[in-house]
Amino acid sequence: MKWSTQQRIEFIETRLFWEGKITRKDLIDFFGISEPQATKDIREYIIIAENNVLYDHSIKQYVTTPNFTPKISAQSSEKYLNMLKLIGEKEDKFFNGIVPSFSVMPMLRRFVDTEMLKRLLKDIRDNNAIKINYQSMGAPDPKERWITPHSLAYDSSRWHVRALCHNSKEYKDFNLGRILSINNSTQHVFDHSIDYEWHNKIDIIIAPNPLFSEKHKALVERDYYMEEGQIKVSLKAAFFFYFKYQQGFDDNKTHPPEKYPIVILNRQEIEIKMDLLKSMSKNKIKDLALINELA
Repeated sequence: MKWSTQQRIEFIETRLFWEGKITRKDLIDFFGISEPQATKDIREYIIIAENNVLYDHSIKQYVTTPNFTPKISAQSSEKYLNMLKLIGEKEDKFFNGIVPSFSVMPMLRRFVDTEMLKRLLKDIRDNNAIKINYQSMGAPDPKERWITPHSLAYDSSRWHVRALCHNSKEYKDFNLGRILSINNSTQHVFDHSIDYEWHNKIDIIIAPNPLFSEKHKALVERDYYMEEGQIKVSLKAAFFFYFKYQQGFDDNKTHPPEKYPIVILNRQEIEIKMDLLKSMSKNKIKDLALINELA
């Protein structure tokens, strides 16, 4: 099946799932195809899923049967809502059907210089060490430092570059918006497999705040897709700091549970592993003469 045909077949099933009906006009208006093509596409779908759809002569529409089951595309609330976010608040065609009244809170834009990003991507590809002018929140003035970047990372609000910092002799994340310039570069053939926080994952076990009543715990479990009272989230160890910050876990355990509905059950185990990974990287970096040479 051609990709364009596959898209239209998925469209038919999606509309049937969310609205319970579809017409040839829906296909014609959305894809700009002819009426014979729309008829052919619906017939194609009926061949694939004959028990899903029937023609209602009274309303002149194809409608779902009581036994309707998606055959070619997974349907979920998450997928529906993500697609709704994509069209924004402008009037637009919506793959899933009639656009409901909705609004999306805007995200604040974070500055990243385009030319600097182009240069940075090239240096990552070429495995270069680079001398950057970087402005951190912890210092009043920008500071020059050598780093060897290897990856980009997004924490859901900001983009960072993951890099070996020659000054501190450890792997760090540098906010792209705070790299003021790239002043120099040199070939630095370097194996970044020793960035153990980047290349290893941690499993975070999350559960409802134990201070909740049983009814509130059940509500939190439903809210976060928990099974048997918990959920496991796997992510790069390097992302743990951002994950903790964004989810707002109560480290001091002094606030009411309504403010911090979820807790990390295996926090001590995670922190031990994080310390171990960081220590392993630092021990490897100590032996690299070029680090000292460029620092």
